[in-house]
Formats: sequence, structure tokens, C-alpha cells
Amino acid sequence: MNKTVGFWLFEEVHSKKDVASSRIRGHWLINHWDEAEVLHYGRKYEVVVYQKVYEVEHAKIFDGIKILDVCDPDYIDAKIPFMEMVELMDVVTVSTEQLRKTIQAWTKVPVVVVADRHDLDTFKGRKVHKRKAKEVCWFGYSQNSKALKSLKVYLIKYNLGISIISNEPISICEGEVDATIKERYTKWELATVNDEVMKSDFVVMPGSRDPNSRFKSNNKTINAQILGMPVATCVEELERFIDPVERRKESDKNYEMAVRDYNVLQSVQEMKELIERIKSERKSSETITPVS
Repeated sequence: MNKTVGFWLFEEVHSKKDVASSRIRGHWLINHWDEAEVLHYGRKYEVVVYQKVYEVEHAKIFDGIKILDVCDPDYIDAKIPFMEMVELMDVVTVSTEQLRKTIQAWTKVPVVVVADRHDLDTFKGRKVHKRKAKEVCWFGYSQNSKALKSLKVYLIKYNLGISIISNEPISICEGEVDATIKERYTKWELATVNDEVMKSDFVVMPGSRDPNSRFKSNNKTINAQILGMPVATCVEELERFIDPVERRKESDKNYEMAVRDYNVLQSVQEMKELIERIKSERKSSETITPVS
């Protein structure tokens, strides 16, 4: 199969491994898109998807279809190259409506939401809820863990331990000698993270006061729901999910929605339709006869 779509991934530019955005918005689409691959330098493509990549000089000379894919407010730290890049694109794809509204206000280039979705082939197993909850789980990048401190009093009240799965060790007790919370840290690894999440009883994702959190997608929530894990975002939900009957009801309610609406095959289809639309628009503009 001829590879006509090249994904230029954030992780490739920055020489990083297992970057969430590159996996969710790059590798998982490529897994189910015969014409797509991770970009190879020097290879000719009809389409380049710049996944959080701001290579302005490349975009200036590439004459194929150009898509900038954004899932964070990168313009905060790099507004000049960000907006230069946007203006060179045929379309900008983003992960949330909040990002779409913000970026679209600055440009006439179309900005379209393509949600974070999951490769269901990578999910094995689903949690079975039988016992009264003994341990909650939080997973994510360590820099996003500040909100966990708000849980401390409730974990103590309900005698709940916490499993933290992250790139770096995190402790909500901060070395307190008389800490009464049982903490368990596991390093985040792609091969083991889902199994580690399911070892706990439910997932906690307390809200953040960081103003940039409004741009974040629900990808961690959906990840947990595909695993059959309820997600508590407030005290009331934390209290309710201690009961295994409530967890089973929550799991059943969300699982079907998650696998139906957040299958990466849907994102592949949306990207293909965008590309076909751009091709059609380019063809139409080329056939218009200039008025003399």
C-alpha cells in the first residue's frame, strides 16, 4: 500500500518516548489507516499532519495538503511560530471545542474538532467489581497531580488507599511520619498501565484550578471507562463508588458509550473526510477561469 499521509509527531521532533498526544492522535490512527505512516524524512507525501510540530520552513515549501493537529494551548509559550504555522495550513484539527473556539477567533483557516479517541485493540479486559472499595487510582503526568492533595481528607475519612501511576514518584502525604493513607506508586509504562489501573477499585480525577485545564480532553476518563472503571470527579461520587453495586452500575452505564463514541476508527474516518474535502476544494479552485 502506497503511504500518502505522513504524521510528523511531537515525540519524533523532541526525541521522547510514549508521549500521550503522539500515541492517541498519531500512532493509534496510523494503526488503522493503510495510507498513513510516521513521517520519513525525504519521502514524498500527499498529506502531512503536523502533530504539535511547528516546522514553519517545511510548511512553507511543502505543496501538499497540510494539517496542524493541536491538543494543548501551545500558543501560550510559542505564539509567533504557532500562528505562522496556522496560517500555512489547509485546516487545523484540535481535540476540544474550547481549543477550536480560541484558535478560530484568530484565523480564517478552518479549525475542526477531532476528538481524542482510543485504539480498542490495545485494551484487554474489563474490571469486575465485587468488594467494598479499598483503593482508588490516579494516573497521568506528574505535573498534573496538584489537585490530588484535595483528596487527602476524604481518603483518610473513608480509609482508602491510593495507587498513583505516573512518570515520576508522587506522594500526597509528602513524607509525613504519621501519614494514615496507604500510598502505592507505580511507574507509568504503556505495556502495564491498564492492568495497573484495574488493580484498584475506581479512578479519581479531581478538578484542577489551572486555567489551562479547560483545554484538556476527556481521554483519561474514557480510558478508565473502557476498562470498566468508574471515575470520581467529586466527593459525592467518591462516596458512592465505595459500594460495589454502584460501581457496577456506573461501569455498565459508561462502557457502551465509551467504546461506541471513542473508537479511533471514527477519528480515522473524520480525517479522511477532511482530506477529501480539501482535495475537492483545491480542484474546484483550479478549474475556475479567471475573469479578464
